[in-house]
Amino acid sequence: MILKVEGLKKTYKQNRAVDNVSFQVEESSIFALLGPNGAGKTTTIKCILNLRKADSGKILLNGSFAYLPETKELYRYLTVEKMVEVSSSVTQNFEKNKCIELLDEFQIPLREKIANLSHGMLTQTYMALVLSQKADIYFMDEPTWGLDPIMRNRILELIRALTYDGRTVFYTSHILAEVEKVADVVAIMVKGKIAEVDSLDNLKEKYVLCVVPKGEKIDGFHYKSTENEDIYVARKESAKGVVEPANFDAIFESIVKGVK
Repeated sequence: MILKVEGLKKTYKQNRAVDNVSFQVEESSIFALLGPNGAGKTTTIKCILNLRKADSGKILLNGSFAYLPETKELYRYLTVEKMVEVSSSVTQNFEKNKCIELLDEFQIPLREKIANLSHGMLTQTYMALVLSQKADIYFMDEPTWGLDPIMRNRILELIRALTYDGRTVFYTSHILAEVEKVADVVAIMVKGKIAEVDSLDNLKEKYVLCVVPKGEKIDGFHYKSTENEDIYVARKESAKGVVEPANFDAIFESIVKGVK
């Protein structure tokens, strides 16, 4: 175990952004924290990294970390090359040559000013800086923000490769298809709480789609309705009606909609 969070709470004025959250992350794994906007994902990460002061709870982080924030902001007046120099001078265990190689692969001009980079190029530049830092765990908030499908797949390959060297990744994403490609464990966060946490395989095994006559209620999350039927996502032990396998999109959407 490289990270353990117990009973984490964080309130902004009257808003409980993180509400008694607990989970743990194993070494050499990819842990995905998912949820709609405002669920508390970024606040959770910032509390773990002590960038926000938690109201209460325990956080045990074993090892060094690197961080890719949700807002991809670098020094706009610097060139990419100068940004690499600055990062090398202030970041421990930074591999400058690796960073230059990644920027070359991403086709990011070293002499271009940060201010002139597109959203996607800015994400790639920030990713190159983070991936060039040797750390035990990498926290990545929306690491494929603004990327085209080809570059997104390449970034996912690099993220997965970190675990081959015994590193750990904790990340958030709104793109469920990419989560299915790389995540070992998924936590679904809704309204500041963890509604579900398990491996992807277990989630798909645990939940099924249930098709019942219109108006019939069952113990589960309402997913959608047709003219004559209601469709629920329910645990297997609570299944009724016509039962079908549930894909991850249906499980995620129904849990997010169904949590009160």
